[in-house]
Amino acid sequence: TAKRLGVKTVAVYSDADASAMHVKMADEAYRIGTAPSNDSYLCMDRILEVAKRSGAQGIHPGYGFLSENAKFVDMVEAAGIAFIGPSSAPMHAMGDKISSKKIAKDAGCFVIPGYEGEVRDEEHAVQLANEVGYPVMLKASAGGGGKGMRVAYNDAETREGFNLSKAEAKSSLGDDRMLIERFIEDPHHIEIQVVADTYGEVVAFPERECSVQRRNQKVVEESPSCLLTPQTRRAMQEQAIALCKATGYRSAGTVEMLADSKQNFYFLEMNTRLQVEHPITEMVSGEDLVEHMLYIAAGQRLPQRLVAEPHLTAKGSAIESRVYAEDPLRGFLPSIGPLINYKEPLQVTSEPDIGTVRIDTGVFEGGTISMYYDPMISKLCTHAPTRDQAIRLMEGALDQYVVQGLGNNITFLRDVYRNAAFRSGNYSTKFIGNEYPTGFHGVKLNPKETSEFIALAAAIHSARNEDNTNVRHNAEAAAEEAADLKARHDARKRHHLVCSAAAPPAATHAAEAEMEDEFEDELENDEFVVVLGGTKGKAFHVSLNTYDMLTVTISPMDKVTGMPITAKATKVCLSDLDWSPGQSLAYAAFHNENGNEFESIAAVVQCLGSTAEGQTLRYLGSEQEVIIRTPAEHKLSVHMLPPVVRDFSKSLLCPMPGTLISCSVTVGQRVEIGQQLAVVEAMKMQNVLRAERAGVIKAVNKVAGSNLKVDEVIIEFE
Repeated sequence: TAKRLGVKTVAVYSDADASAMHVKMADEAYRIGTAPSNDSYLCMDRILEVAKRSGAQGIHPGYGFLSENAKFVDMVEAAGIAFIGPSSAPMHAMGDKISSKKIAKDAGCFVIPGYEGEVRDEEHAVQLANEVGYPVMLKASAGGGGKGMRVAYNDAETREGFNLSKAEAKSSLGDDRMLIERFIEDPHHIEIQVVADTYGEVVAFPERECSVQRRNQKVVEESPSCLLTPQTRRAMQEQAIALCKATGYRSAGTVEMLADSKQNFYFLEMNTRLQVEHPITEMVSGEDLVEHMLYIAAGQRLPQRLVAEPHLTAKGSAIESRVYAEDPLRGFLPSIGPLINYKEPLQVTSEPDIGTVRIDTGVFEGGTISMYYDPMISKLCTHAPTRDQAIRLMEGALDQYVVQGLGNNITFLRDVYRNAAFRSGNYSTKFIGNEYPTGFHGVKLNPKETSEFIALAAAIHSARNEDNTNVRHNAEAAAEEAADLKARHDARKRHHLVCSAAAPPAATHAAEAEMEDEFEDELENDEFVVVLGGTKGKAFHVSLNTYDMLTVTISPMDKVTGMPITAKATKVCLSDLDWSPGQSLAYAAFHNENGNEFESIAAVVQCLGSTAEGQTLRYLGSEQEVIIRTPAEHKLSVHMLPPVVRDFSKSLLCPMPGTLISCSVTVGQRVEIGQQLAVVEAMKMQNVLRAERAGVIKAVNKVAGSNLKVDEVIIEFE
């Protein structure tokens, strides 16, 4: 936005971000400290020093760190520099979740029942929880982004949640004051984007639904919400505008609310900054929120087109996926490391006018995700006339999004969009808990999709084995080759019929059948065994034929006899395959019959790398190891030795890269199942590691402050 408006920019960075994208994009960049945020991005005096040295006229605080710190605003404005955000008074009032509830209530907003004050200690928290009534939400007064928040259903969870949340708030926010309120069960998380100028005008934008959450961290957002009626939407916007006017608010902000299925809603908090998910609001409104922030900071009024109708409605539907560096198959534990292969999707629809794909990111190929900050890789957004179109556009974008080198949640996001509850729009903040009660175990394909996956794997394998450096199967080339072959076959057949006119009918029929067999033999016909899911996965016999197009016949194999079950065979026709060895993405088209019509369905498969015997492919979000053998190789594979499996049952392994905050046990101590053993901090979140078995501690290998790698042994049991 700044570049488009001709505004020069100055970036600040820590040692961990020396090569970050924002540093490369800015006109100037200055180092302000080491990687920990309390020695860099939270150091107000250093940031102000850079602003003065560079001659900056304004400071935009971004999404986190000091973006909601009233003291910083005062320091900036005292230095004669414009703060591109609200002034300190409304920021202090609304940024403090304790005082904001009182102000919201006085402004006419519906508020959640709770204690209107600061929680002193864990015993005070337990007392208040019993007065408010379980379940309760413990959260940092200055918190946001899911940091410093815990839900408690009993006294024990309240004590633990209070201490963990308080420590998180101190570490990442520099403010450990805590509040407590009733936790609304099964709510929808709805937020209203507002923009206010310094002349008393406030505009409320279409709502965002942010109910797909994990540990109070938003994962998927959409606008508009499927829940709200026009009347409820208008009431929410009016309360948001009233709150802004009551506090003298300026610039961009977000009023967050909880709503139930009966359209009842309550004020939750106000984020006095630009939200991470603001792109979808821009997409459904056609307004650049950052541009408005810059103009308001420069003392200008909101445009008359917005002032004339301050309750905006959505134009189309937009969805945002937060792509994180985390492993969804291991409980969404953070992942760090280099982005070895990183390619963003382009416009991914075959109908160019259907919508838009937008990516906001701060990473690049060869860059590194560190352990010090939020693990977000990007915000992937789509916009289309309808919600269904926006979802389909998002699915295509995720299929083409290449992120290799570290764990990421793309497969999980892909599964969310396949989920029936999400597709219906009838979901709440319990979506992940309800739909993934035992965690995420990968995308499960239906039989038709599985056959397509196998066909694509076999076609890629066939292409890799050909001499051409760029293999392309398509209907025209295959048909031309087959037609030439058939013409030669028909000529031989006519010659045979002339020569055998006097032969008996039975002999003639037998000769014709023999010639048909010879014709089939002349066509290219490769046979493989495709194993999905690794060495002990499910095996399928596959035959490839290029008559007319690439036809793949797939038969499951009998586990006892090892023979294909031809009665259960399915056929998949590929009219196109565009892929070169070494490329991450293979583009294909399935040729399907629909009555008397034929349709071409586009498909994308991602090649993630080689394994010991095969390769890992991803199709429709399903990521599987694929092994392709000749029939003879598969027959001999039963004699292969199983892989060696190390026994870690007597060890506590670090599940993520991070810092050991504390260790709660000593050598010789007996522990029980569920007992706290250690606390590891990663990506500004504190994670409790508990005993999965009863036993006696044999060794404690790490001390508080140790930097840990994934699967590093922290504790050993006897």
